[in-house]
Amino acid sequence: MARFKPIYIRRSDGKLELIVKGKRRETNAPTPDQLNTTADKYGVSDFYREVGVDEMKSLDWRRKLGVLIAREMRWEEKEYGYILLAFPENYRLYEHIKKTVKDGKTEVKSKTHAAGGNDRQDAYLYGHPAGRKKRYRSPADFFPHILWLLTDESGDPDNCGCKLCSPEELEAAIPGAKVKTEKPVKLDRDTFRVASAPSLQQRSSSVAQQGSGPTPKTKQESTVTAKSASIPAPSPTPLPKARTPDQQLDRQYFNFMYRPGELVWFKRGQAWGLGAILRRWSTNNGHIDQYQYSVQPLSYPNHGSAAVVKSTDYEFRPWLAWSVPKFTHDGLNNLQEPAHYDTADWAGMTQKRYGHGEMEVDASILAAKAVDGTYTPFGIVNTSQPDPGVTDTHYNGLFLGAEKIWVGDPARLQVGTGTDIMILHDVIERKRASPASSAQPSLHLVGDIYTLTTIPLRPGESNPNIPSSAQGPTTPPNPYLPLRLLEDLRDRNARSIPARSQASYWKLLAPSSRLGPEAIKGRWYEASLLLPVLQRDSYETMARKGEVQEAGLWMNARGDCVSGNRPAHLPRLPKPNVRKETRESAFGEALPPGVMIVEGTVPPRSEHVDPALEGGEAMQIDPKFDSAEDAAAAVGGGDREIVATGEVNDGGGVMEDFMDLEGSADLLPGFGAEYASQASQGGYY
Repeated sequence: MARFKPIYIRRSDGKLELIVKGKRRETNAPTPDQLNTTADKYGVSDFYREVGVDEMKSLDWRRKLGVLIAREMRWEEKEYGYILLAFPENYRLYEHIKKTVKDGKTEVKSKTHAAGGNDRQDAYLYGHPAGRKKRYRSPADFFPHILWLLTDESGDPDNCGCKLCSPEELEAAIPGAKVKTEKPVKLDRDTFRVASAPSLQQRSSSVAQQGSGPTPKTKQESTVTAKSASIPAPSPTPLPKARTPDQQLDRQYFNFMYRPGELVWFKRGQAWGLGAILRRWSTNNGHIDQYQYSVQPLSYPNHGSAAVVKSTDYEFRPWLAWSVPKFTHDGLNNLQEPAHYDTADWAGMTQKRYGHGEMEVDASILAAKAVDGTYTPFGIVNTSQPDPGVTDTHYNGLFLGAEKIWVGDPARLQVGTGTDIMILHDVIERKRASPASSAQPSLHLVGDIYTLTTIPLRPGESNPNIPSSAQGPTTPPNPYLPLRLLEDLRDRNARSIPARSQASYWKLLAPSSRLGPEAIKGRWYEASLLLPVLQRDSYETMARKGEVQEAGLWMNARGDCVSGNRPAHLPRLPKPNVRKETRESAFGEALPPGVMIVEGTVPPRSEHVDPALEGGEAMQIDPKFDSAEDAAAAVGGGDREIVATGEVNDGGGVMEDFMDLEGSADLLPGFGAEYASQASQGGYY
């Protein structure tokens, strides 16, 4: 496969949602009817589906756009090609599929390659601010618009020459529309950047650098520099103060990694399970704080195991660290309409209608996928009425999918270099008074967007952007960046400066930005703390070389699990975003009745632990990332479980086959030599 330099588009005019006819909100995407995959009585399915960023159709569009941009900017690179790392923010690619299925077989009426074995299979790019009826049909159609985003300083859409923005088309569509004289487009290479990574499979945390376009004349360069100097640098927003002890605790570096209410992978003897963090506390053992967690295994309704107590991070993985595995009941993997925890056919599984499998394993997968598609704001700060009939409720944080994110936390973004983050400053839920007042309110996340930037820096040199290694806990904290962010960077720079003469810092891109929850991959984790767990065998080698990358480059994103364990021939599914009133209700009946999630760090009076945790067949984990390597050796064999009573359970009677990560490569696809060679290139297949 050819190697590519990714291009990242910083600016976007894309809209996920529009207000039409003065008050009605409309999603800038195919309608719900168009997204319906149900076949009619003749077996004809005519629907749209969102194309994933890793799918060939998306890669093809972005490669073609990269070629067009490079050609226009006169970049000459013999060794590499160029590819768009992601579509501009809020632009999404959908595929229109029409097919006929009779007697279980697809009838192929079209002989064209583009149809892909269906009657039709066309791709359209949605997101233009004019609404869903204005969509791009090809990379060539979109190219003039993306060139305008890259090069026009003014941001005036009248300067865009694409088919959707050009004044000529507007005049044809709207008789009497005023047509402005087309202005020349100014090329300013400072409005875009090209990542310095040599390939998409080697995602680097290094700075995205400017492209190697043609050298402008000296006079032109002076003009651009003078104009750029007159534009004030963006001002960061001060961090909001912590409002609760738990929030303050989660802002500290080298503290609890996981939070009450989060969905995690956890070690069950020789196996791995899925569970909810119920509470956490610390004990002091010889002046050393030992962090402990109570974890509730997920299961099917009215069948709950007792909670277990874990006391080391090596017995945990974030939910997003591994890709969702296939169901052990093979029939569940091939359903056209996928199973959901709330409507699952538990009786059918008991009666083996879907094959022979382990109900508790599959129930935990269904429960985890359901939780991944939920959100729950918490901690009301205040309410306001920005407009008549509109109420904004401001919250102190939210559960987003598997994770708990406070105001003041960094969060990973779906778009950008892969290392861009938002420092969350506000969680706003907007409710409109209308006949449809029962509709789910809209959610907006407000914060400053930063990108990880890398610069040359030799030992002994200083740079005001780089946190000094001499700074310590007594140093006044940065008023704009979380302490966890700075301490992690300090640790990594202390390794990269002497080893590679290179340092990183967080550069502000866009203050006070407003995003929807679908723009968030998940919460940000310290690479200096999480990667030693995810990559135990290779972390020290990388650290000695000064090559510690962002942990997020080795993790999935919220919503990836929706279609992650579905066969390729089945349609990809839309990513849900369901509001739940409480965190317990997000887990539903996957938790035993009466189980509560407890804030604070007060140790429980007693923890009733079921030492047996009996189970059956192994879950076939298909890890997408190198973080899935076995960490049992890191905890003294991985099968010693410390319970609250002080007893030690050596795991002899636990579910040894449940999610067995220590089995053979034959049982675990992706753990062979082929996987190892690919994972070492950046964590992706």
